[in-house]
Amino acid sequence: MVVLLLPAAATAQSQEEDSTTALTVTSISTVVEGEGSARVQGVVTNTGEDEITETNVDLVSREAGSGRTDIAEWAEGTDPVTGTEQASVTLEDIAPGDSATFTMEVGVDALAPDLTAGSVWVSLQTEETAVHTFIGVHRAKEYVPLQVVWGTPLLLPSDRRLLDEPSADRTEAWEEAVGPESRLARLTEAPPAADEAWILDPSLLALPPDPPETVPASQGTAMTEELDLRSTWAGTLRENLSPEQTIVLPEADADVATATRSEDAAATVTPRIEAGEDAAEQLEAHGGVLWPADGLVTARRADALTRLTESTATMLTDTSALAPGGFTPTGAARTEHGTRLLVSDEILSDLAGGLSSPEDAVLARQRLVAETSAILGERPGTSRTVLVTPDRGTEPDPEAWAALRGATGEIPWLQPGSLDGLLEEVDGASPEATPRTARQIAQATGEETTPPAVLTEDSAATILTDTASMGVFASVRDDGEVWQQWVEPALAQLTSTRWRREPETYATLQSDLTDEVTLGRDDVVVSSGEVNFFADTGRLQITIVNETDVRLTNLTVEVDSSTPSFRIQQPTQPLTIGPDGRQKVTVQATALAAGRTPVHVVVSTPDGRELSRTATLEVLMRPTGETVYWVIGGVALALLGAGTWRSVRRRRQPTTTEDTA
Repeated sequence: MVVLLLPAAATAQSQEEDSTTALTVTSISTVVEGEGSARVQGVVTNTGEDEITETNVDLVSREAGSGRTDIAEWAEGTDPVTGTEQASVTLEDIAPGDSATFTMEVGVDALAPDLTAGSVWVSLQTEETAVHTFIGVHRAKEYVPLQVVWGTPLLLPSDRRLLDEPSADRTEAWEEAVGPESRLARLTEAPPAADEAWILDPSLLALPPDPPETVPASQGTAMTEELDLRSTWAGTLRENLSPEQTIVLPEADADVATATRSEDAAATVTPRIEAGEDAAEQLEAHGGVLWPADGLVTARRADALTRLTESTATMLTDTSALAPGGFTPTGAARTEHGTRLLVSDEILSDLAGGLSSPEDAVLARQRLVAETSAILGERPGTSRTVLVTPDRGTEPDPEAWAALRGATGEIPWLQPGSLDGLLEEVDGASPEATPRTARQIAQATGEETTPPAVLTEDSAATILTDTASMGVFASVRDDGEVWQQWVEPALAQLTSTRWRREPETYATLQSDLTDEVTLGRDDVVVSSGEVNFFADTGRLQITIVNETDVRLTNLTVEVDSSTPSFRIQQPTQPLTIGPDGRQKVTVQATALAAGRTPVHVVVSTPDGRELSRTATLEVLMRPTGETVYWVIGGVALALLGAGTWRSVRRRRQPTTTEDTA
């Protein structure tokens, strides 16, 4: 007999409003071997205002249901039932707020006189409330044991602070995600068990760059602390990682289900798939596994993903994606059209995903006994593997998860499986599984279980635009190279499946990143207006304003005249402007004639991409040389006129009498 003692396991309280009793099972025999006895321990708590007298706790067995759906319904019940009373204890009086413990034992002959291997359905109950659970029985090995593989998703949480600008708040988020007390750290503090498979987002291993010297001290401190945190986590993960027991997903756990819906979505997801393949190769782990959020593995989906990845991928899904065939699908399968499948058991995976505290492991373990005995009974003489993978939207408590995994060794009809063995089974599987359509999956599960995609055609197009904008901005930022290494991973994380659960957070995050990576036309401004140019050759001054909070470098100022008579010599030195600063640019110009001409000015990157709006200067030209010519000409004309006037005047003067004589 195997008994696991854990505190405060599962509490049931009647749905009646006047209920005054809460019942908790703290320990129960996992499986009774041979002709032994089952032992149950628990606590009854008085939740009312009056004393409870002579409370009876009964262990009642009832006939098992006919299928796995019945198991789930039984385990969720909290009402007392009629059946065969196997044991009973009477508790002393319980004052309000107090509790009383109980222990009871029952022989396996009474529980299940004819059962060789399986589970007995029992109810621990008072008059008001009950805990429905199971006790395993094993008398003889008349079966081929089930192999069990436990898939452990190692993914980032949907916390947008992880992708904000470096700050103390972002560092705190990374502390919660991968710090020493984090869930991920507890899951990976030791190498995986022999029957465990890590399902890894490789972006967890990526590290940010060292902080540049130009950042403020507080931000530099936050960057350093985050880098230390992530380096420690990544180092421990690499040290404990077992390549043959690791599946490497596309980077960021990209939403591959959306990649077949538009060209832009494919363009954003494909690099993530390639990055995952590269990481798998570097780690010598298993790559080429895609985990579509909706579980869809139809021929159309498989063909589209094959075209996208240019290779045949293995799809990770669950049993709800396959049409029922009379028995529970094995963990390794192929569809009718040949798609390779890793199939997790939907029921057991949901059970594992719901482990919110260590106390949950007690009854979860008994549920595992019942579920696996039902699977065994479907085809007891056939070798099969059961894969248990909590959904990516769940975060089971690490201690409870370890306790449930450890129950494999306590259940005689279960044996540890391996990821390598499971993949070998996929290689040899017959192409016979029938995939369900999306509508059929929804009908089978009773609801739309998968949140809608946030990586739509529009949001994917925005990611592509923002990626290009980031490159432009980085090319003129003083800290461009380091800044890009911090921002680029955030854009990649926008492709993640996890944002399906946080659509509003996703929308805000994408908007903020767009603002972060885009150097807008209003961020670099060229002053415009009227300019007087009273010279043949001289200098024309232009004012450039930097409205951003970062230092911009390598700016190219392009100045073009619309009139051939005004010639401009382009600036030869790249421009640098400090944050919220302005800089005057001086260009040499030559005026060949008087008049007005528009001069257009734009600021560009070194490779010619425009950063500012085109500004226009209205230049009034009055060349000095032309004025001199007009003055000289005027003087000459004046002198000529004066000489002519004097000559005429002399000829017209009258002759005097004296002269005539």
